[in-house]
Amino acid sequence: MFIIKKYLRIILLLTIASIMFISVTITSSAEEDLSITRWMVESSLLNNGDLEIVEDITFKFNKRYNGVFREIILENTENINGIRVTENSKDKTLEYEHVENAKKGDNNVFVANKENSGVTVQIFSPANNEEKTFRLMYTVKNVAKKYNDIGEVYYKFLGSENDTHIDVFSVNITLSEKDIRNEVKFFAHGPLNGKIHKVSEDTINLRVEDVPENTFVESRILFPTEFIPDSQNTINTDAYSDIMNEEAELQEKIEEDLAKIQTRKSLFGNISVIIAIVQVFIFIFFIIKYRRSKDIYYKTKSKEIPDDNTPAVVSYISSAAISNNTIIATILDLYRKGYLKVDSEEKLKNKEDTLNNFTITKIKGTDDNLLNHENHFISWLIDEMGDGGAVTTKDIENYSKNKRALFTEHYNKWIQLIKKDAINKGYFDKSSRKYGVPLVILFPISLIISIIALSYENILGLFLMFTSILILIQGIILIARKSDYGYIEYKKWTEFKKHMKKLKNDDFKDNFKAYPKDITLIYGLALGINNDILNNFNIRNTNTEGGFQHGYGWMYWYFLLNNNSNNSFNQSINNSFNTGTTSVGGSGNFTAGGGGGIGGGGAGGF
Repeated sequence: MFIIKKYLRIILLLTIASIMFISVTITSSAEEDLSITRWMVESSLLNNGDLEIVEDITFKFNKRYNGVFREIILENTENINGIRVTENSKDKTLEYEHVENAKKGDNNVFVANKENSGVTVQIFSPANNEEKTFRLMYTVKNVAKKYNDIGEVYYKFLGSENDTHIDVFSVNITLSEKDIRNEVKFFAHGPLNGKIHKVSEDTINLRVEDVPENTFVESRILFPTEFIPDSQNTINTDAYSDIMNEEAELQEKIEEDLAKIQTRKSLFGNISVIIAIVQVFIFIFFIIKYRRSKDIYYKTKSKEIPDDNTPAVVSYISSAAISNNTIIATILDLYRKGYLKVDSEEKLKNKEDTLNNFTITKIKGTDDNLLNHENHFISWLIDEMGDGGAVTTKDIENYSKNKRALFTEHYNKWIQLIKKDAINKGYFDKSSRKYGVPLVILFPISLIISIIALSYENILGLFLMFTSILILIQGIILIARKSDYGYIEYKKWTEFKKHMKKLKNDDFKDNFKAYPKDITLIYGLALGINNDILNNFNIRNTNTEGGFQHGYGWMYWYFLLNNNSNNSFNQSINNSFNTGTTSVGGSGNFTAGGGGGIGGGGAGGF
């Protein structure tokens, strides 16, 4: 039924949203247009406090680019000089020419544009679906600070300005002297999966993999002042104790944060497991509780005539959409019952004129023999849209256009009355609804918990997400569960529908007697049976003058109106009702914090 389809669409949307969330927060298989597979840095601290830097950056191009850029932030440094660019491959090294200006399409040249905060090096080298490695060489002036008691290099090799994902980022920092007495202290700030360690007496390495966009990586190295004897960047104060305390506080904070993360990871993992296990037991309990008796299945296998009901209710309990076919079937069914009549002008002799000029006339008023939705339909159709006695196609179309809000209100009320009539006739199990609603409410709560668990990289959240979706489906099924009587009737209509679809022209005469003609035609139309099959029932009646004979009742109009879905009647009904309605080295780890180092910048393509 359409309520189930509506909820199933909600399930689908929520499932897709959940999968997208997991894909974004945990892993992504989508290939980026541009990425950096390796960013290797060799830096050397000079006696005067300058930092010589050589960067080998390997770009992977997955679409066409004119080149790449490297932004170098120089804030709190003196200057930069000696910029050179080469392209390195297995076979050769190609030196790029430094030019003042270049345009897209140029090749083997670079431009260094100085800005307030630094320099942007644009490297012009068109590429498409390939990898290229560029080497940048430059010297940053006066990077080191010379305090009274310690020397410091606090430099950001990668700034948060970088908007390109990096697979591997590695930096070697070579000091101007060897650390023979183990006086050098080193720290790194950035992603917590990074590592820093001493590889030799004068070299420190920091390395981090899978660096996200807008993430900085910096190092802080303390060494004896004798390492930079020629530095002019002197500060007349002691700093060693303050720096060590600052780093200790950062380390303490990150340890506290990691402990909190681990606690939350375990907490939400445990909660996820408990809720998931409970949901599994709930699922099994309701399967057992509402499992139908085996005897009921024997009652559904025969071709018994289903209980006489309205086309609209049949559509609802059979999970068919309430469509314009349902409306036409309802009109014809009320004609069959003697409440409505479809008329045309007697002078019309051809089918086209008849279909363009028809009137629906009320023969008998609403009464207790009709269901609520039928009484509402007659009142809506004749009294509201017509003149109280009859209504034309033009009246319906004009009403739906000019009084759209009121039209939609009546239509929605009709849908709700169909649902209520189906419930009142005992087709649905009212007892299961009180269990289904809480299960549906439980779904978003458990889904949120599962997402939180996954955000802390606890895979147990997936288990809870699966059981949550399972419980949601079960909740919806319990809300819309049919009673045993309703299930039997539903199966009968399903068998009817299957039987009709199997009919062929050559064996039609042997099979059409399985169901009465009025059930076959009216309900076949409501259930969406192909017109080619239904029209095998056609009775062809023409008068001696070749015109159409009138007075054969609803069955005559059935074949006249249903012979072609594009006929004027169907188009009028479709246009009218569609106008108003729509369907539904020591070594160590990186620490967080920091960010006080000079330098920075990033890389990308253009």
